[in-house]
Amino acid sequence: MLLRTLGLLHPRQNTRKATVARVGLSIVLLLVFTRCSTHKYPVEGVSRSSKAYYLRGQWHYPQKYYDYNKVGLASWYGPNCHGKQKAQGEIYDQYAMTAAHKTLPLPTIAKVTNLENNKSVVVMVDDRGPYKYKGRIIDLSISAAKELGMYSKGIAKVRVQSLPPESHAFSMYLKNHCGKLGNKTNGQSWEDIYRQNVGAQARYKNLTNICSKVHESNMVAVSNAQNIRQQNVCSSDNTRSKNNTTKRKNNTKKKYSSVKQCIQLRIQQKHKGAHPQKRYAS
Repeated sequence: MLLRTLGLLHPRQNTRKATVARVGLSIVLLLVFTRCSTHKYPVEGVSRSSKAYYLRGQWHYPQKYYDYNKVGLASWYGPNCHGKQKAQGEIYDQYAMTAAHKTLPLPTIAKVTNLENNKSVVVMVDDRGPYKYKGRIIDLSISAAKELGMYSKGIAKVRVQSLPPESHAFSMYLKNHCGKLGNKTNGQSWEDIYRQNVGAQARYKNLTNICSKVHESNMVAVSNAQNIRQQNVCSSDNTRSKNNTTKRKNNTKKKYSSVKQCIQLRIQQKHKGAHPQKRYAS
């Protein structure tokens, strides 16, 4: 029906064109479904500003997943927007560790690395932008820009990497504790909620995982050491038993030789006593 609607399939038309169109459409659908199925962390919790929007002569389509890893230019925005409303509804604070992106889900926890000095910072993406200049993929707050060492320069080449587990956990936390829109925060900002609750839990979970791995490795090392010690004890016991047996054999040999010598001496003495004349003949 879709092909007939598009005019690519008609009973009187050439079937070759229809076949090519059918194959092309199936390939496109296959690519779409495979791409959707490869994302491990789709957006399931709170997501603000998630509809497609048109701005400065271009359509922008927010992502439905948290996977993101790109290199581009970063800038910062501050005094002109400080105290104004952000895309997700909160008031912008230029001294918070936040950022703006065109298509990432709001909120998204992202790691931004300055490729010029290798400094990195974790920020919360909760606003839209930048739009004015091409090539810029993220707008940072003043605090984040200072942490990256790019405040005085204004721009820098960075790598933006989303943190899908933390982003998914935070969006679900907002959904469960702050309503469907994440706006019932009792005066707290999303960043404060993340730092106090989800971020600390994530760091604690990572720490416990590291400790458990270290404990497991230590237990394996201890078991290996015990096995080696048991092997050494067994080998030492075997060597001791062998030494004892050899000592016993040597002692028996010595005793046997001494007894033999005694018998020979007694025989000689008897022989000498039986022939006294021969003894004093000389």
